[in-house]
Amino acid sequence: MKKIISIVALIVLCSCSGISLLSGSDPSDLYTEKFLTFINAVKEDYKKGQSEIALKKLQGYQTETLLPTEKALRRNLIGVINFGEKNYEQAIYNFGLALSSSRLDKNLTAQIHLNLASSHYKMGYLDRAFSTLSITDFRSLDIQEAKKFHKLNYSIANELEKPSSAMRSLIWFLSSIDSLSALKSEPMYEKLMGSFFQLEENQKRRLLQEFEDEPFLVVGYLGYLEAEKLYYKGKKDEAKDLLEWVDDRYNKFQEISLLVTNFKFRLDNFTKMNPHSIGVILPRSGDKVEFGKRALIGIDNGIRELNNKFEGKPPFEIFVKDSEGSGVVGAYRVKELVEKNYVSVIIGGLFSSEATKEYLEARKHGVFFISLSQIYLPKEEKNHLLLEIPGSVESLVDNLFSPKMLSHFGKKAAVIYPDSDRGRAYVDEFWRKAKIHDVKVTGVKTYDKSKTDHRETIQKLLGLKYKREREEELAIMEDIHALEKNHSMRRIQNLKPIIDFDWVFVPAFPNEALQLIPSFTYYDAFNLNIIGGPSWRSTSMSKESHKLGSLYFVGDDFSIKDNTFINKFIDRYKVRPRLIEIRAYDAFKVISSVLSETSPGTRDELEMLIRNKENLSGITGKWTLNDGVWIKTMVPLKLRRGKIEDVILQNNEDPKSTL
Repeated sequence: MKKIISIVALIVLCSCSGISLLSGSDPSDLYTEKFLTFINAVKEDYKKGQSEIALKKLQGYQTETLLPTEKALRRNLIGVINFGEKNYEQAIYNFGLALSSSRLDKNLTAQIHLNLASSHYKMGYLDRAFSTLSITDFRSLDIQEAKKFHKLNYSIANELEKPSSAMRSLIWFLSSIDSLSALKSEPMYEKLMGSFFQLEENQKRRLLQEFEDEPFLVVGYLGYLEAEKLYYKGKKDEAKDLLEWVDDRYNKFQEISLLVTNFKFRLDNFTKMNPHSIGVILPRSGDKVEFGKRALIGIDNGIRELNNKFEGKPPFEIFVKDSEGSGVVGAYRVKELVEKNYVSVIIGGLFSSEATKEYLEARKHGVFFISLSQIYLPKEEKNHLLLEIPGSVESLVDNLFSPKMLSHFGKKAAVIYPDSDRGRAYVDEFWRKAKIHDVKVTGVKTYDKSKTDHRETIQKLLGLKYKREREEELAIMEDIHALEKNHSMRRIQNLKPIIDFDWVFVPAFPNEALQLIPSFTYYDAFNLNIIGGPSWRSTSMSKESHKLGSLYFVGDDFSIKDNTFINKFIDRYKVRPRLIEIRAYDAFKVISSVLSETSPGTRDELEMLIRNKENLSGITGKWTLNDGVWIKTMVPLKLRRGKIEDVILQNNEDPKSTL
């Protein structure tokens, strides 16, 4: 039998909640004041850990004059205590007796059914547990009790290989969530996606129809995803019908409405496309022009190599537009390239400030956008028509939370992030992944990029900022230091830093990192696992690394060892390729991997081609489509004394999976 984490181990049995009566009932009809006083006293004993005393009181209580619901509540409590003592047979016996007189209290009856099912599950009687849950009126439970019910039902249905029932439980469990970001942060979200798309089309259709009168965001989102899937399978009429159904029933959710609106726009506006036309948007004027010139060299090299590879076929043509260093202008250039030049792909976003607006416009038109910088949008606003050459925020954080990384570095983490769109994008994704992977985040601190002294930020992270909270410890340490013989040593602080994390993630650019990191040693926090991002592969970090100890960062899984590429580039342009030139060139390597097999004639054919790709490759790495976004394969690297080394991850323990 397949082993799954025991849900029941997480369930606090539903016996100590308040009493919920049938609508219109008088409390005195079901429970007397004397009995309720007695029950509350028993519950207090139970909460204090005095199970034996509580059980004796319940067993010794005179039952001749008790009302039916009082008898049921007493038996339920006896069953709960036996369950806690792992006397499951006695628990089942008492829950059974409780059900014989609980009919008038719907909430109590539902609780008893859930407790009885939990006991059967503990004893391995899966069929009995499932049957008991199937007759439980979970709508009579409060929100938290209902969540326990659906978790248990999902677990049992999964083990009994009842996929439709498991899916219903997942939907009900997530039914109270009203935003996509919150939905995707739920550990159960990944199970929802996996379970839903394993169903047959007719099963999915029946499931959606079953919930059509329930105002759940999760149902609307599943309907939207299924409409997309049908469309890309070529079932366009079915897709449009389902999209209309979603729009009609779930338009009160702004995010669902926006998804539907954008998809309809694309369906209605798939303009003429030339698969051999490629758009390029770069700053060719203004204060960023020098960076644009460097990127254009990489673009020129890329188009030459692409046409050489497909020699004998119609040549690819590039149309270059000036963004003027502005995202607004760049977005307008996207529209021009689509409507006038019929481009199939757009390469742009040399700077993140331009990239976001350019991508959002490209997304409206269903154009594949290859960004030369990161885009700081929430994950749910990205899709398969966006590929970030440097590796997205999601790519980096996905690597941080891989099982091997967590096993090597540990499952307690802290974050120090800049107060900016970039920083907030990283910390939001960090929180989402931490919740999914059961990682304890012990500290989250932000810093002002405009400042150069970040000691206060580090003080807060290390528990040194607010000394009043540690007054007793401070007094002891001051007495110890007063007795030290060597008084010539300058002491920064008396308190020891509190290092309650295994590693700290610092998504800072090199110039910011060089101001932040020394503050750790300033406050006697040595030999920490500090992890940064790809930008730490920089000359400035290398030059200063001998002062900073060992640093880690997540970067591209590549090193250009093929001298052919380097030599050709130098022969052609008389300069050695640097990061901007390499990334611009790599955009064409990605295009080549998309078009290596076929030449699509329409935008929807190109989109289907991209969605059906298992991965895309370039010289700086490989991208895999995961949950609708392209995740770049990245690796942990170590920066020590000016040298970059691979990190050999040690499997210290198997990270605990979460349900």
